[in-house]
Parts: sequence; C-alpha cells; structure tokens
Amino acid sequence: MKDSKKNLLHPIIYAILYKYDLASIDEAMHEGGEKMAKECFVTGRKARSGNNRSHANNKSKRRFAANLQKVRIMVDGKPKKVWVSARALKSGKVERV
Repeated sequence: MKDSKKNLLHPIIYAILYKYDLASIDEAMHEGGEKMAKECFVTGRKARSGNNRSHANNKSKRRFAANLQKVRIMVDGKPKKVWVSARALKSGKVERV
C-alpha cells in the first residue's frame, strides 16, 4: 500500500486491518514533528476573525493576525524556537537566548 493511501485510513482501522499496535502507527503518522498553529507561547495571543467593511457597509470575513515572531527562548532549561508576540518581547516577559 502506498504511503499516501496509508494516511487516508483512520489509525484505529489501520491497526486492526494490518495488525499493528496503535502507538507505532500514531508515531509514524507524526514523524515530521508537531505542527501547531501560530500562537504566542507566553501570552496565548493568536489570529482573530473579523469583517472588512466597505464604504457601502458590505462585510466580508477577514483575519486579524497577531504580531508573532519566531524566537529562541529557554524552555525547561533547553533553548527552543517558539512563536512569541512582539508585545511579550517588548514588555520583557520573555528573553531571547
């Protein structure tokens, strides 16, 4: 079976059909590392939704993105690259490494 087809099956069904343990399948599916949404590691700020408004007062959906910067900080005694808001950096809540 091709790798692209393997990811289409639900992990539990795949485990039953091919007699694998669920932990190894879950680990294989997330080999590339964890993908997370852009959210401030310190303050929790993230993109919000709202509306564009025209002169005729028409509305259309849009996103208001937070000013997030990718910085290296100390997390549990190890340097780690995380998203941090510019406000947290300026206020001194977090310090770069």
